[in-house]
Amino acid sequence: MKKLYLLLSLAIFTHDMYGQSVYTNIKQETADFQISMPNTNSSNISAQVPIWSEDFASGFPSQWSTNSSNMAGAFATCPWAWTTDGTWGYWNGNQGNSPSNAISSTTASNGFLICDTDSANHYANGQPSGSTYQYIESFVTTNAIDLSAYSAVSVEFEHLFRYNNLGNTNFTPPTVYVSSDSINWTEYQVHGGISNNTQSTNPEYTSINISTVAGNQQTVYLKFGWVARCYYWMIDDIKIVETDPNRLEIADHTYGGWWLGYQITGDLGADYSFNPISQATQNPYRMEAVVQNNGASPQTNTKLYTSIDDETGNNIATASSNGMISNVNSYDTLATNSNFTPTSVGYHEISFWASSDSFPSTDTLIRGTVVTDTIYGVDYDWNSDGSNAGNGFFLGRSCGGQVLANRFDIYDNTTITSISFHVNENSVPGAELNVELYEADGQVYLEESDPYVLTSADIDKWVTLPLLSPYPLIAGTSYLAAVRGRQHPTDTSLISSTTNPNTARYLQDNCGNSNWYTISKALLIRMNFGTPSSVLDSQNDTFYKIYPNPANRILTIQSANKDDYDLNIKNTLGQIVFSENRLSETEKIIDISKLSSGFYTIEIKNKDKIFSEKLIIK
Repeated sequence: MKKLYLLLSLAIFTHDMYGQSVYTNIKQETADFQISMPNTNSSNISAQVPIWSEDFASGFPSQWSTNSSNMAGAFATCPWAWTTDGTWGYWNGNQGNSPSNAISSTTASNGFLICDTDSANHYANGQPSGSTYQYIESFVTTNAIDLSAYSAVSVEFEHLFRYNNLGNTNFTPPTVYVSSDSINWTEYQVHGGISNNTQSTNPEYTSINISTVAGNQQTVYLKFGWVARCYYWMIDDIKIVETDPNRLEIADHTYGGWWLGYQITGDLGADYSFNPISQATQNPYRMEAVVQNNGASPQTNTKLYTSIDDETGNNIATASSNGMISNVNSYDTLATNSNFTPTSVGYHEISFWASSDSFPSTDTLIRGTVVTDTIYGVDYDWNSDGSNAGNGFFLGRSCGGQVLANRFDIYDNTTITSISFHVNENSVPGAELNVELYEADGQVYLEESDPYVLTSADIDKWVTLPLLSPYPLIAGTSYLAAVRGRQHPTDTSLISSTTNPNTARYLQDNCGNSNWYTISKALLIRMNFGTPSSVLDSQNDTFYKIYPNPANRILTIQSANKDDYDLNIKNTLGQIVFSENRLSETEKIIDISKLSSGFYTIEIKNKDKIFSEKLIIK
């Protein structure tokens, strides 16, 4: 097992913010979005009455201090400040014209502290251009806190952050410093497993056992600080509590491997929320978690447990990891000893929890995934109706048509026929775009669709565009499913985003140097395999036919006889969204205008057989 400690920095290296192809910066993102199944852990925060606390209801504390200096000796500084706004930085998605991405802490409404480095470093605030961002050192320090009566103590707080350039010698990630004399400091890095250019959970709950420094000390000082050139760090609801002797929490978790323990397990998978069964069979779900010991004592026989339920709530699989010793303040990566290979399509719910000999159980964290026939996606729009579509990224811009893409790893040979994307509600009719397919290694262009002009009916809807020719995808290769916008006098089109952190997603900046960059959130862009037939069950095309397919508002079903039949239309979760019984017409016209764009299964049952086929609604 791999052990990660607070004092260790993750070995992730980048060049400067703009200079590394594919692996660096964000462009145009709007406000944060909470998913339907958040990846949060309330057990991080204790229920104890705090020894000391600060929620910033009275503004910036009068006895606290803040200091900031530009490490390059140039323009900007960025002292910590009280606010209710969020970030005003240029890269907040609004180009600094309005605030966004405010922390959703328990007491956010009465204010919080922010170090808005991205705003301070932008040319509008003194910098000549965004390309000359400087590394700014910024700290906020409390007044002395008396902990002389407590031998085991922890500091807890809620925060929201996003950073860049982890691994750069000038960069220091979000860090908490603790001292008993305000001279000698012990540091605890608190960015956890959050990667470069990725916003943390909103809010992120953090607990640190500081007993070795602060226990039984009459004067204890806390200092929050970092050295950063862009983005933001917000902090709220800080408190000091007595440390429980035995306490574990899950700091991070995944069902796709790669993102946590790839050095150990060699897994190469992302967390696919929509996963074709052919791919999942060749690349079974692998459950991993980072378990933190936040108690005052080492924990023996620490284990990760998982349980998987199908869409009816039936438990279909369980798994656990080997046991290990968890030292105080350690972060340990655990993986289950068995993987999960699905045998049926539909929604699956994966539960994660951990325990030790002395700690019965952490909170149970739940993640969802839909095993599909043909849809490959990383978003959380479970019903494919846009209800879980977050705000997104600009595509068609006045400065150029940009490209947005999600990465998909292929484990079983297949053929892609189309790409689906969700048109953000801020898009306007008349914007022109198309979909494209790339090989991920080097962004090699492979195929595209015809150009498409957005209509009013497409706004805040899923749109599916077929490729000019179906394209074979080879196992062991990664591809980009992309949408390309067109230059326009006004910003005309956006693709909605989602908060799945365990994915790879990119933007080609055609408003600048045409380089590819990573972006902070996954996109509502999906691959579709196979070609739906216009005939229900090709072996029985003399019995029932359906057209058109893809359909828009009207669907026609032709029957070769007058035998009664029942009709069901199901979404990707297997839920019935349309139903009619005892139909006998040889030609039945059905109004499907109330169904959202996306993929469905149409099922016809007569006295002898059940016929089913894929249906696309545009």
